[in-house]
Amino acid sequence: MIELSEALTILATSPVAKDREAIARLEKTAQTDIHSIVKGLENQSTLAEIGLFDSLGERRKATTRLIVSAGLMCSGLSCIVAILFRPNLAIAITPVGFITGAATSSLILANETRKNLR
Repeated sequence: MIELSEALTILATSPVAKDREAIARLEKTAQTDIHSIVKGLENQSTLAEIGLFDSLGERRKATTRLIVSAGLMCSGLSCIVAILFRPNLAIAITPVGFITGAATSSLILANETRKNLR
């Protein structure tokens, strides 16, 4: 599949009269020549890609923070419960609580992402 800018360039150099008429109508509507239109499309494409990558990076950071915070919450909770019932196992149970909380949060986020993609 070719990009829109390539398709416009092909139409602009086409020997077919209808293609040239279509480009002329496009230039008249945009009040600029085809080269400026193609350059503008390329600039918009670049800006959209930069914005997409920035938002993906921010989303990854937020997701990581959420998973770590859920893990810390569960490890703290499991440590408190262990101190109340089995104080000698509190140190051993804390990492297990962290892993359980992080994994649970990760699974919940994965299921929400799958639901949003449908």
